[in-house]
Amino acid sequence: MQRRTFIGALAAASATGLSTRAAERVTAASGQLDSLVFDSTSSLVGETGGELTDSSVIAVWAEDTATNADSDGAGDATLYGDSVPIPLVASEDGVVGLGSILVEGGMDWQYGSEEFLLNVWDAEVGSGTVLWDESHGQYYTLSTVSEFHTYAENNGYDVQATTNLSADLSTADAVVVTSPGSSFTTAELDELADFVAGGGTLFLHDQSDYSNYDETANLNDVPSELGLSFRFNDDEVVDTTSNAGGDYKPVTDEFNTAFDYFTDRAGLELDPSKTYTGQVQEVLDGDTVKVPLDGTVENIRILGIDTPEKATNSGAERVEEWEGIEDLSYLQTWGSNATTFGKDELSGKTVDVTFDSEEPIRDAYGRVLGYIYYDAGSGSRDTLYNEEAVRTGHARVYDSGFAKHDSFRAAEETARTNGVGLWAQSDPDNSTSIRNRAVDDLFFPRAASVRTTGGAIDPSRVPVTAASTTNQTLDGGVSYADIPLVGVDESARTAVVGAELVDESYESAEGYAVDTSTYENFVFLTNLADSLSSNAGDVLVDGGHGQFSSDFGLSVEDTAYYMRYLEGQDIGLEGVNDITASNLDGVRALVITSPADAYTQGERDAVASFAADGGAVVLVGSGWASTDARTNLNDVAAAVGTDLRVNADSLTDDTNNVDGDAQVITTTDFDTSFPLFDAYDGSTGDGGSGSADVVVSQIHEDAAGNDNTNLNDEYVVFENQGTAAADVTGWEVQDEVGKTYTFGSFTLDAGATVTLHTGSGTDTDTDLYWGKGGAVWNNGGDTVFLYDASGTLVTSTSY
Repeated sequence: MQRRTFIGALAAASATGLSTRAAERVTAASGQLDSLVFDSTSSLVGETGGELTDSSVIAVWAEDTATNADSDGAGDATLYGDSVPIPLVASEDGVVGLGSILVEGGMDWQYGSEEFLLNVWDAEVGSGTVLWDESHGQYYTLSTVSEFHTYAENNGYDVQATTNLSADLSTADAVVVTSPGSSFTTAELDELADFVAGGGTLFLHDQSDYSNYDETANLNDVPSELGLSFRFNDDEVVDTTSNAGGDYKPVTDEFNTAFDYFTDRAGLELDPSKTYTGQVQEVLDGDTVKVPLDGTVENIRILGIDTPEKATNSGAERVEEWEGIEDLSYLQTWGSNATTFGKDELSGKTVDVTFDSEEPIRDAYGRVLGYIYYDAGSGSRDTLYNEEAVRTGHARVYDSGFAKHDSFRAAEETARTNGVGLWAQSDPDNSTSIRNRAVDDLFFPRAASVRTTGGAIDPSRVPVTAASTTNQTLDGGVSYADIPLVGVDESARTAVVGAELVDESYESAEGYAVDTSTYENFVFLTNLADSLSSNAGDVLVDGGHGQFSSDFGLSVEDTAYYMRYLEGQDIGLEGVNDITASNLDGVRALVITSPADAYTQGERDAVASFAADGGAVVLVGSGWASTDARTNLNDVAAAVGTDLRVNADSLTDDTNNVDGDAQVITTTDFDTSFPLFDAYDGSTGDGGSGSADVVVSQIHEDAAGNDNTNLNDEYVVFENQGTAAADVTGWEVQDEVGKTYTFGSFTLDAGATVTLHTGSGTDTDTDLYWGKGGAVWNNGGDTVFLYDASGTLVTSTSY
């Protein structure tokens, strides 16, 4: 799910020529490792501290989307130019320099870092004794790479820690040196030089200078002593586009295949196509268990669900994630209940563990992400614990991109509707209203502007413009003097917004430096969606196209505070991964942020049909999205028939911004002729172009047999023949003698019907039950009166 753009030329390398190896800088090919992740990595530089461009010694480069920075602020980093590839690994004369440790314990082995490093060892050493230096105050001791230690020994190496490198050097074929907290003595450097000259190999691992934990100067004493052409840079390499869950974990497949380092081999990774069977050793809580898999006891984070935190970990809980629940102590109780449920269902049981095609094997904490199948009494391991926890009201759906998301979501909706488990106290209709006020100012983080297929957008279609101090950096897009941040196409029921206005990472409760709740982003986005929609259902956020795992997209999991705002306005916010007509039916608005993965034609058709049927489509771009993601979003815009597009640019503002961050721009430049800037009250619906029209479409007064014993065959059908949804909550149905039925909370969508049965039953979206004990409608003639909540007659039909 990583997006990549590739460097096409090696002008700098060509200028320096090739010495010992022919440079073959290519992306990963069949039979090779797909990609590598360099967690917290430095880059490499030349022997005099300038850019390293000699491709004969460079084995791995970062992607061209990567940059490097002087993160410790010491002013000692060499910054690479935009056109110069950033080297991460170099190899010369028996010494390999790597910018990252690569194989720290608990990492995601799916990237093959351990395979790569063992390939390096094989190519440079082949076998024998490898000393891991612990004699210079290193943080990365051999125990911190225990999994790789075992892996290397299983592949023929004798790996030993040493606390006296000088004494042990004569026994070694190779030495690993990680960031040394203390410097090497002159004698030690001389001994290392003699060791290499005698055929020994050195593996030198640096780390990024983030928080100044690196010891780059001490490490550079080694290549300096050996007269090598490379050194380690005192920097941090980041990549906001191609990464493994954070920009400090750049992912690359830019390999120099002249080095025999990149063969895809058996590694430490679990096989995602395989089912693993093991006995549950411990249930840590309702969504985490310990199970031995392939000889290693793994912490398994049960995929696709989230149970409440217990009281001991309540600091990690957010009530905003739990629809209709505002009581933290109540959630803590249910955290304990979920743990008990997990123990009752799984403790000591043999389980099958499988994986999801759309999710990584491990999360950011190194835990395995898996489905747990167990025997719940059938005699077979055919019950999916993940879904069972949701079905029984012990968990909510965790809105990532997993393939079973929408079926889990349906199970959660059923549990919520029926008040099962923790949802017994869920009451979203009575959630506290927050932040609902007139729009004074908005902030747009990492924004892009809006354009049309024909070029600049007409200002009459722009409700929000950037401040005059905002700067525009073009990447082939349309240049503006007055920069549009939002564009509206009422005829296509579509808006394009240039930034992720409801990203919870900008909430102070999530660690953001300042309080952004004073901005009215939530109000504006809600008014915008409502103004374009004729539906009165939920708002859906697409999370099934790589948004969850990217740095520039949002799933509903990233919008918990906006969900709580909408609850206060009696609107639901849900995640959706499968874009189908049935999933979009009756939905108020579909919010799509920059999709890393392209929509299929069928999905684009479903969105187009949704908009044609009255739903609002809000397309949310980002100035920091990849070119592919922007193209994918604009392809959806084309499918719904709008000319609006996200522009190819990025916006900054040194004056009007949040907390001095030029990438988080602010504005008060509004066109108030748009009905988007008052506190939300639900009055902006239907894009100003439709209305509800509820009529009596059928009266079935004469039930089969005895009317009084077949009450549910006596019914009246109401139909909304208008183009807008009708909220009929509190409306009344009466007959000629005043027998009265009052609608509960109910919305009749445009074009929909609902049947009111005289007898008893369970209300649904299509059938309601009066609960009378005898017939209401006279077979010889009567009148059906329908009154709205104010008592005004809406319609009457006599027969």
